[in-house]
Amino acid sequence: MGALAGHLAHLHENLDFTFGELKELLADVVAAKTPVVEKVDGQNIFFKFQADPQTGAIRTARNKTNMLAGGMTPEEFASKWVGHPAEDAFVGGFKAIEGGLSRLNQSDLTAIFEPTSPGGQRYINAEIVYTGNPNVINYGGDYVVMHNLQEFDANGKMADVQLKGEAEFDRLVQAIDQSQTAQDEAEWKIIGPQIVELQDLSDTDIMDEFSSKISALGPDDQTMADFVEENLREGFVGDLPIPVNKQEDLIRRIVGLGRGLDPDTLPALGDIKRGLSKAVQKRVSALGTQTNAMKAAAAVTVPVQLAIHDLAVEVLRDAASVLTAGHTEEIDRLKKELESAVSAIETARDAKADTRRDMLKRQLDKLGSSENISSSMEGIVFEHPPGSKALYKLTGAFAPLNQIIGAAMRIPVEQKESLLRTYVRMAILAG
Repeated sequence: MGALAGHLAHLHENLDFTFGELKELLADVVAAKTPVVEKVDGQNIFFKFQADPQTGAIRTARNKTNMLAGGMTPEEFASKWVGHPAEDAFVGGFKAIEGGLSRLNQSDLTAIFEPTSPGGQRYINAEIVYTGNPNVINYGGDYVVMHNLQEFDANGKMADVQLKGEAEFDRLVQAIDQSQTAQDEAEWKIIGPQIVELQDLSDTDIMDEFSSKISALGPDDQTMADFVEENLREGFVGDLPIPVNKQEDLIRRIVGLGRGLDPDTLPALGDIKRGLSKAVQKRVSALGTQTNAMKAAAAVTVPVQLAIHDLAVEVLRDAASVLTAGHTEEIDRLKKELESAVSAIETARDAKADTRRDMLKRQLDKLGSSENISSSMEGIVFEHPPGSKALYKLTGAFAPLNQIIGAAMRIPVEQKESLLRTYVRMAILAG
């Protein structure tokens, strides 16, 4: 997800989790006790039904500005994507949504999209999956996957979210499903969250291995925030040539931003930098701005990330996407894509080639054997704790695979053409 939908968090990003809580919640996932839905590798869009008695038009929003303006009209939305690589995906997906809603009872739609907060708006958070413009995973059809129903207040702040199993959202999903069943000829399908039936792996050693790795990092009652704080004090921040009180303020700022606290309640970056040399100020900024603080916290939690990654690979092993035409065929294709991407990165000679190869080594180490590419799903999404509306994702082998393939795609076109000419010459000489 992205754009107006916001960021769908990894577990390690919640610094308020204790190590014990991580073990407990993932033990339930491993035992297949936690309800999960498929995370799809598509492109995010929000849409809202505008209860216009004349046109029954819908509106879309890709960002907060669009939403506060009441959403984009179909014409505004279409013009936004002219010439864009994703034009066909977004325009086709919009038309599918428009067609799906137009076949439903307008009074029902009005009730579903009627906000409970004054001046608020309700949008469906959806993902477009388009065979003509795939990301990493190739699916067997064109889909609009509805994730949830979100309500925003008059200021654009999220006021509520309805997930699968909740009143108006389920009502919409069921109504569109029934409508499409009656009109099977549609090329696009609009569907709700796809439930994934995980294997019960509680009788394996997966959970024991994970618990052992996490226990080596700290006791069960230690929070991720505590872990980050200790490691910053012993590493990145502790190594800075600044007074201890400024180190502690910087640590409080980094951890606070990592926890999502209001920046105004945290030590100000300007105060921390005051009186330091320009060179040291630069090093402080490399840790203390909002973006860099998140990166610093992420760098510290790498051991946790790797432990979760290894567990996720096993949880998702052999899991098949309900949207993929052929599970085995897609796995084989992804492995070939990996092989091709690795070759392209290793032989590239552009200005960023060395940086890209450093990334490749890290991601291959994380991936391990190519046999770990065994799922045709991007990953799974689940709520924790139940009823909290807090959603998290597990993506397993997809994460390093996505990084490697994406990096190969960003190699300059001129470099790719040069490589192709080299391969052709080699093939001719070999012949």
